[in-house]
Amino acid sequence: MTQYFVKKDLNPSFDNSLVPKLLYIFNVDDTHTRFPRTMHMHDDIMEIIFVKEGKGSHLIGDRNYKTKKGDILIYNNGVLHDEYGNGDSDTNMSVFCCGITDVKLAGLPRNHLISKEQSYVLHSGEYASNIESLLEMMYSQISKEKPGAEEICSYLIRALITLILQIPQENFVLSKSEESVLLCDIKSYIDKHYQEDINLKSLSQRFHISTYYLVHVFKKSTGFSPIQYIIRRRIGEAQSLLINTNDSITKIAGMVGYDNTSYFATLFSKTVGMSPKKYRQLWSEN
Repeated sequence: MTQYFVKKDLNPSFDNSLVPKLLYIFNVDDTHTRFPRTMHMHDDIMEIIFVKEGKGSHLIGDRNYKTKKGDILIYNNGVLHDEYGNGDSDTNMSVFCCGITDVKLAGLPRNHLISKEQSYVLHSGEYASNIESLLEMMYSQISKEKPGAEEICSYLIRALITLILQIPQENFVLSKSEESVLLCDIKSYIDKHYQEDINLKSLSQRFHISTYYLVHVFKKSTGFSPIQYIIRRRIGEAQSLLINTNDSITKIAGMVGYDNTSYFATLFSKTVGMSPKKYRQLWSEN
């Protein structure tokens, strides 16, 4: 028998005034992940995604990532993210997704697990099996509505976050070039005004650049043209409303910037791969 003793006193990772709280957990297979979940962000919560199988592509904040089995994706509160497949039939991505609130780490804003200087995608490596086991236990407790599930998950979510914090993190050197500052300003403007009538001409006039340079700078960084970005931003918000509210499709279309419901439905189907009605049914049935 080998015996080990704890060498240090407990030094909590979390602010004493807040206890991380699990709000939801999904066990998502490729029935859902093969349909893009376009640009959206979360208010007052953060999400942790663990890729169990498959691969995909994700835009998180200002960075594009190729993701694969064993990766952990961190969606800080208020950070835009876009989830889309690699465009081939071999994606087959299945993930655990958990939504958490009341996370407060020293030196970081509320509901932020990593700083913006670090990669939003971590490679779990030797931690993969332990992380998946913690998520499996939480999912089992919540899905089976076991007595005491909420308390058990309160401890498990803290264990999960603390374990993730042990994983070596990759730092990014953030560019301060005029081009990167310009891109940040353009993205920020679109994110605040995406429901309004925005086009290439109005953007180029606002930022005093040619439409050619605008498209070049934007696509080089995000992988999307400004118009594609606006559409995905609108459709992403519509997806959130379809999943989380009972608002009519006509009302949702207007809320994200489309007066013509038929045109909205066409764009939604083209972007997501199914109609808004079928998308709502897919999530409500599961």
